[in-house]
Amino acid sequence: MDKIKSKKKLPSGTYCKVNGQTYKKIEKQLLFVRHAEGYHNSLFEEKKIHEAISIRDPDLTPLGECQVADLKKEVDALIKSGVQIEKVVVSPMTRTLQTAWGTFGEHNIPFQANHLITEYSDAPCNYGTIKSKIEKDWPQVDFSVVPEIWWNEEESDVTITLRAKRFREWLFRQPETCMAIVSHAGFLHELLQEQFKNCELKRINWIHRSRRQAKGL
Repeated sequence: MDKIKSKKKLPSGTYCKVNGQTYKKIEKQLLFVRHAEGYHNSLFEEKKIHEAISIRDPDLTPLGECQVADLKKEVDALIKSGVQIEKVVVSPMTRTLQTAWGTFGEHNIPFQANHLITEYSDAPCNYGTIKSKIEKDWPQVDFSVVPEIWWNEEESDVTITLRAKRFREWLFRQPETCMAIVSHAGFLHELLQEQFKNCELKRINWIHRSRRQAKGL
């Protein structure tokens, strides 16, 4: 009598089969946020282009602070409804740090700065502050993965594309399932091919399938 080979059962929710191949499936629930209005944004609105691009690492405007207050209410409601944000990943620019802390800071969530999600560094308004200075101003944020000089004043379309790729890879190596990402219009467009208004939040689920990680099943 021929023996019937039993099919190896895949762990539920962890692995999947596509075209007969087994893949390890990693799913992330992500809240993408563009920073609130900074002083450079308000100057761009006034068509004061030279002044706008000349402000280095600008703060939020009073309007930006109001936008953060409104976003905080939206996030508070999400958390109250059961959304469990395990980490806030934030660009080391001042305007993103202010937006992130004003929105999520009351919820006892770890904050990690990551220079991969900073803005396209094409002008002083998108150049940062050295790590040793900004981490003193933001002791509640983990800057351990950020270099001392973390922005690239030689930025190009090629380098921002590479940054987006590196960030995706970094993101899927993180153990957390649900994270908030506080970044910039240019970088978010490169990463997601979507436009963001100041202080806009979009919830997006990402699924990554890796055949290499599934070998041995």
